Amino acid sequence: MYGIGELITAGFALFAMLFGAGNLIFPPILGYELGNNWIIAAFAFILTGVGIPLLGLISVAVTGKSVHNFADKVAPWFSKFYAIALILSIGPLLALPRTGATAYEVTFFHAGFTSPIMKYVYLGIYFTVALFFSLKSSEVVDRIGKILTPILLIVLFVILVKGVFFNDLTVVEKTFELPFKKGFIEGYQTLDALAMIVFAGVILNAVRTGKKLTKQQEFSFLIKTGLIATIGLTIVYAGLTYIGVTFGNFELASGAEKTDLLVKISETLLGNIGYVVLAICVAGACLTTSIGLIVTVAEYFSTVLKISYEKLVIITTIWAYFVAIFGVNIIVIISVPILIFLYPMSIALIFMNLFKIENDKVHKAVVFICGVIGLYEAFGVMGIALPEKIVNIYNMLPLSNLGLAWLLPALVVGFVCGIKKNR
Repeated sequence: MYGIGELITAGFALFAMLFGAGNLIFPPILGYELGNNWIIAAFAFILTGVGIPLLGLISVAVTGKSVHNFADKVAPWFSKFYAIALILSIGPLLALPRTGATAYEVTFFHAGFTSPIMKYVYLGIYFTVALFFSLKSSEVVDRIGKILTPILLIVLFVILVKGVFFNDLTVVEKTFELPFKKGFIEGYQTLDALAMIVFAGVILNAVRTGKKLTKQQEFSFLIKTGLIATIGLTIVYAGLTYIGVTFGNFELASGAEKTDLLVKISETLLGNIGYVVLAICVAGACLTTSIGLIVTVAEYFSTVLKISYEKLVIITTIWAYFVAIFGVNIIVIISVPILIFLYPMSIALIFMNLFKIENDKVHKAVVFICGVIGLYEAFGVMGIALPEKIVNIYNMLPLSNLGLAWLLPALVVGFVCGIKKNR
């Protein structure tokens, strides 16, 4: 069996894995933009940023599948394509460079070091350190993470308590259409649903290590651990979104970075000392996260490519450095169409694996329809004009105003293919 202490420890470990320092920046911005519509948006954000990742973890536990074969019922080639897309998204394309850009913007940029040369130097040092520890495993990284993560959580707790319960600012009235859709798609930016499919195997191995649990006890442990992490993330995301609402009257400069509001909140609620502590913790947390991501990417591709682990670490780090130079705002802009394309397919795969749907035709049809609609929405975000007939068909789809245009078509197609197979 397992004790309460083990359960709580595992729950907070899962919380820390899902809540990266970069995730700090999105909920406040969401509240800032939506004002009094924040509750609907926060619920939608939590749905994709917390609920779907939890279901992803459970689906992997139920099926025993890893990122290598999570989509194997669609087609072997697609399963490989899907796994590569996930690894690249949480690695050098999006999440990894975002850690460096976030660390720079929260620390040096807001401290007044805004010259391009300073950015290049800072990111060069940041990714060199990440490269060193990725090549040579060391307990130093774990120790830094174990020290900085609790401090970050303490600072975050103080911000939440002061911002929610001891804040003289009030909710700002704002007009915003489709708040649910905004929150739902913003939740994609956490990347946690995609990351969970990759990391689930690691979590399950940690659960099994040193314990003689039955399948039922293992599953119970996983559910309870997931609930602890889910409750914690829900409180944090809701609190940060609400605090962002109360800062709705603060003017952000034109072209302000995504991190500006977080810095403004920390300075207002905690003063300069609070901001300095936050900056140090965010930089440290980003660094330890980046090391984990580099290792994950290099280990995966070293199994599918004839390239050594060390070379892949170097290639991944150099690529992330150049992407990080563009800054958080640009990385987020780049990520939106990619995530809008990937997330509907990922959510569909999570549910089909969760409910153990074995029909290959259902998997193929559902993923195809989700991919087509996701691709259309990605083109729309990029401003690519499509034929009027296609636009009219899309506009007729139910739930498109909620960011769920793919849901009913996927259900219908899956149901029809399931019936045909049974016949």
